[in-house]
Amino acid sequence: MVLQEDVQRKFEMTQKLMEIYEWLLNMYLLDFYVDQQWDTLPESWRESLQAMDPEDLGTLLSGAPIKHMLPLSFLSLVKCAHTLSISRERNINCKPKNLEEFPQSEIGNNPKLKNLFLKHVKLKKRHEINLMAEIVNETAKISNCGAVLDFGSGLGHLMRVLSYKYNLHTMGIECQSQLTEQARTFDLELEYTARKHLSEELMSKLKRPTHLNLTLTSPEQLLQLPLTANITEYGLVGLHPCGDLGPLLLKHFVNCERVKFICIVGCCYMKLSCDSEPYGYPMSEYVKKLGSKLSYNSREIACHAIETYSERLLKGQYDYLKIHAFRAALEKVLVEHDPALKHSPVRSIKHSNTMTFESAALSRLDVTLSDSAVCAGEAYLSQWRLVVLLYSLRLLLAPLVETLVLLDRMLYVLEHGLHCEIRPVFDPKISPRNHIIIGRRM
Repeated sequence: MVLQEDVQRKFEMTQKLMEIYEWLLNMYLLDFYVDQQWDTLPESWRESLQAMDPEDLGTLLSGAPIKHMLPLSFLSLVKCAHTLSISRERNINCKPKNLEEFPQSEIGNNPKLKNLFLKHVKLKKRHEINLMAEIVNETAKISNCGAVLDFGSGLGHLMRVLSYKYNLHTMGIECQSQLTEQARTFDLELEYTARKHLSEELMSKLKRPTHLNLTLTSPEQLLQLPLTANITEYGLVGLHPCGDLGPLLLKHFVNCERVKFICIVGCCYMKLSCDSEPYGYPMSEYVKKLGSKLSYNSREIACHAIETYSERLLKGQYDYLKIHAFRAALEKVLVEHDPALKHSPVRSIKHSNTMTFESAALSRLDVTLSDSAVCAGEAYLSQWRLVVLLYSLRLLLAPLVETLVLLDRMLYVLEHGLHCEIRPVFDPKISPRNHIIIGRRM
């Protein structure tokens, strides 16, 4: 049982650490050379980090000890960041323990149909959908609820598992009509294949998903959904709802008695509304009273994959990161050429080992640069490792930002007297946003 006081205490400690290093989180790496960002680090940090290889930094980000002598203030930050962040390590015990209590349908039990739900689904989605469906099914059965509304249902992959495999009534809410039409086609394809192995009697018992086209903008719309006759009480499901959609679903959950549970996985924190009502962050009254603020830059970095990044550093696969230094060097040259060009949109380019500053810059711009400007850009690029180091430091704090967002949402649910827990279910190397928030009426 999660105690609200414990969550509040953890939030306060995390926020205090974030306030100390807010300056680091709010950096915009594009301005690395323009703002001389490296010089803003404590001198002791600069001296120690400059002596480190990117591989060593990968070790540090992964939480493993390194042999370098580092300043105590830096070691303290690393330790606190790892300690206060909600664990991202996948917990194999998160899966339902008493699977016999949650029987599958005839499709789910038929060995000839075990791969039926893999068609049209990419590997990353397979991982997410299988685990998400297990958690949703478990929560639905515990909540004595037989229906689910899936928001941002896309091609309906998750809904097909919940309907055809776990016997739940499902309705998908999707704003793009072409995805909805394709989802209906996939439903019929699945039934066509299943009919080859199941009797007509068993086929007649299958629950086909319902698909609805709707763009959600307000809580009132959720109260007016054209639900089918077999959906009265239901659970809410969101697999990576973007921006404010996650908070919108949480608000509907706590305010509507018909909603028995919610299972959502956050995404796109940088798109949260943070400066005006209705707030995407903060949501809870407790966090609002603390006056917690998260800048766009901090919310944006929280969406990056620290595990994959640190693994690439460990393997020496960091040459591609030079592209960040190319763009930062180009920004410096552009601003010196004409201050009005600051933060100008530049066409993207992929890194290659043969790429030079001149070839990269001139192929992206309609601006003519002098030979001296090109030479200056090449000189800036010689410091590309410092750009990688600074980005890595910001990424070290990224899980703390996500922790604040998740704890705020958890507190919001707990303040309404409802059960709430956070489980790291997905493999973070496959799905970086890997925490499922589970709320239930008790």
